[in-house]
Amino acid sequence: MTELEELEEIVGSLENIEPFGIEPDFSSLGLEPAEVLGFQTEEELEKAINLLTIEVEQKQIFFIDV
Repeated sequence: MTELEELEEIVGSLENIEPFGIEPDFSSLGLEPAEVLGFQTEEELEKAINLLTIEVEQKQIFFIDV
């Protein structure tokens, strides 16, 4: 017996299963359209993300307290 056959034995024919009418949207994936975030275009959003995630060289500064 295949996994599909086992599943159909438990829930019945997969063709007869009706969805609840809830479709995933971008927010359920943790993504929002650019307009929702206040940007006019996807390109503006990408530029902002690039600036926020830019790699910066970190230098340690040591202070000597006299």
